[in-house]
Amino acid sequence: MSRSFGFKVAVTLVVGALAGPVSSQATVHPLLVERMAQAVAGEQLEAYLVMDDQMTLAELENHTIGLSSRERRVVVADLLKSHAALSQASVQAVLEAAALAGRAEIRHTLWAGNAIVFAADSDVLEQLATLDGVDRIRPVVNLDAAEYQDVAPAPMLASASYPFFEDFESGVLGSAWTVETTGTGVVDVTSDQSPEGNFHVTMASSLDSSEGTATLTVSLDLVGQSDVGLRFLFKEFGDEDDPEDAVLLSDDGGNSWFEALSLTSGSTNYATRTLQLDDAIANLGLSYTNDFRIRFSWSDNFTIPTDGFAFDNIEIAPGVGEPVPELNIVKLQAPELWNIGVTGDGITIANIDSGTDTTHPDLANRLWTNPGEIPGNGIDDDSNGKIDDIVGWDFVDNEGNPDSFDPHGTQTAGLMVGDGTSGLMTGMAPGARIAAMRIGGETDYWAAQQYALEIGVDVVSSSFSFKWPFAPKPDYAMHRQLCNVELAAGIIHANSIGNQGNLTASGYPVPWNISAPGNCPQPWGHPDAVAGGRSSVLGCAGIQIDDTLYTSSGQGPAAWEDVTLYDAAYPHAQNSAWFDYPMGGFGGAGPGLLKPDVCTYTNTVITTTIGGGYSSFGGTSAATPQLGGGLALLRDHQPNALPRHIAAAVELASVDLGPVGKDTRYGAGKLAVFDSARRLLIVGAADDLTPSIGATFTLDIFAEPGSNVFAFYGPTLDAGPSDFNLGGTFFLLNSVTMDGAGMGSLSLTIPSIPALVDALVHFQFGSANSDVLTWGPGPRLSVPETIQITN
Repeated sequence: MSRSFGFKVAVTLVVGALAGPVSSQATVHPLLVERMAQAVAGEQLEAYLVMDDQMTLAELENHTIGLSSRERRVVVADLLKSHAALSQASVQAVLEAAALAGRAEIRHTLWAGNAIVFAADSDVLEQLATLDGVDRIRPVVNLDAAEYQDVAPAPMLASASYPFFEDFESGVLGSAWTVETTGTGVVDVTSDQSPEGNFHVTMASSLDSSEGTATLTVSLDLVGQSDVGLRFLFKEFGDEDDPEDAVLLSDDGGNSWFEALSLTSGSTNYATRTLQLDDAIANLGLSYTNDFRIRFSWSDNFTIPTDGFAFDNIEIAPGVGEPVPELNIVKLQAPELWNIGVTGDGITIANIDSGTDTTHPDLANRLWTNPGEIPGNGIDDDSNGKIDDIVGWDFVDNEGNPDSFDPHGTQTAGLMVGDGTSGLMTGMAPGARIAAMRIGGETDYWAAQQYALEIGVDVVSSSFSFKWPFAPKPDYAMHRQLCNVELAAGIIHANSIGNQGNLTASGYPVPWNISAPGNCPQPWGHPDAVAGGRSSVLGCAGIQIDDTLYTSSGQGPAAWEDVTLYDAAYPHAQNSAWFDYPMGGFGGAGPGLLKPDVCTYTNTVITTTIGGGYSSFGGTSAATPQLGGGLALLRDHQPNALPRHIAAAVELASVDLGPVGKDTRYGAGKLAVFDSARRLLIVGAADDLTPSIGATFTLDIFAEPGSNVFAFYGPTLDAGPSDFNLGGTFFLLNSVTMDGAGMGSLSLTIPSIPALVDALVHFQFGSANSDVLTWGPGPRLSVPETIQITN
């Protein structure tokens, strides 16, 4: 039976177990209050509790001066663990006592955000709400995974377009295809006979001992194309050889056909078949036309599995033979870095998603492995609270196998690190590794971020996001706190921003159209944006393969200010230090936070899926892992770059699309990862970004060993199009010759001039270009490094 419960938000409680009234009162979310009122006696409710004593970004960064990114992770994790242990002592005592009495269970200690995830009965929740230092208590709410994922269905095309890909995962034959049969021949899209994914197409007779033929044809406009390849998966069900079993080509609209590839004597298991169409048409005397047709043909007389063919993952695109990068990967410049040995080798990406098919051939060799854990011994060897977390963790089922029947996380993984083992090169960083993480809702997301910090990842990428209409609304403060922690730890984070850009009048209003944590500040202050705080996140928008906008992509600007300006019933006290990107409420005149930050391709791209095959993939879910893989390439290329340097390189080198400059739909533009890498050949890092008047600070410089690097400074920045970003009047500071390890430094003292307080000073570094063949003409120029002088 339900119990009568009189607890009200913001009313001080007197709990019988305590000596008397307490001095503080936590805010309990109204939804949790409602659940407590309806709970039966002894029922445990899932909740999380956040302490009001949060370590700030500045406090954390004060302990990491001069450290590399990987060194920062260890220091920041140790600081946060110690801080949380002291801060949470009274809360932990209550929960541990309640757990012994069977009235509570601690699920996660989120030391990264000074919070605890737990289940407890209503009396324990009441007691926790009265403890000093508790800021808020909120219910754990796990929605259907589709609510968090930012995947969008592939567009239905009226006709085929080049490049072309078909995985038959819609379950029906698309309008691009033409089917012709004779006799008892049939063409079916089916899940029978082990497709690569959920569906494939089969050709066979519908009746044993009955002759039939079947063809499947697609027409493409290939005028002006070159290096056209055909690649597909093919298997044969014991079929007898027939001259009609072939791939045929026509350049005259199907009036005449020519065999280009025999399909006799095929494998009974799926195998990749390829055809270089340029060579084929040259040999056959054909040419590419606006109605160039490719036909798959079968003839025989029995049903499957005695006779018949099956096809899957049919791709007509540039390149063929050995795995070649998909067109989206090419257009983002990843192969240009691969060609000089930058593949992401040694870099670990946390894939915070729905889990990953760890047996997929393109991913199996790309998995992070935990050096501190012995597989299968049932022991927590590295004492991190997780038994046999060999390749990652499942935060939903709290165990070490992050596999999932949901393909979403396998699709995102393939766009980061898919290495082409099965025939398609889908990954931006095929030499990097992923730590696979399966999550449910917000608390799992934060636990995964914390785990990523603890195991020492270089990059976080997630295509899960948390939207304004959710009930309860996303805990924006916790998202920002965790992303601040990542920044302090030297981790850069790519995140999807949702597919609600066309729904600003339907529940997803600006400035809350972009979902969390993609709405958190980026690591670098773009010159087109107003000044404010920073965090680890680059929010990723989507574009089509022709560089036009994917209009459903989340729409900025975002805002960081008092949420009650937008939702008067928002129940929690807020950190006014984060009111740094105001708009002034709906329709306000403030600029807010300029988001998104950058864009990559979507709707659709090709990637890995569960079962060992490939599929098309769309939405900002698809755009984001390409950015995540690109960030891994940049970390591999320049290990001395901190998140702010990488973010600056990405934004300054991006291909501007839409309105000039960084805007609220495309961000700074399309990722150009090779051009970004060029901006990181030299890195200048100040050990103190806010030195005071009269203080001395150091600029550490990393560049080619033995090179002479010139340092410039000035009061203004220009975002482009030039690679030299100091605007207006600027000055030569000095030159430094790099030592044999490619390092140098400048020690500078701020003049004791009061008028300099709050002044911004921008530094940029340049040197001669010693490798024009690789990097193109012109000098090497770093991204800017900025300090703000304080009192």
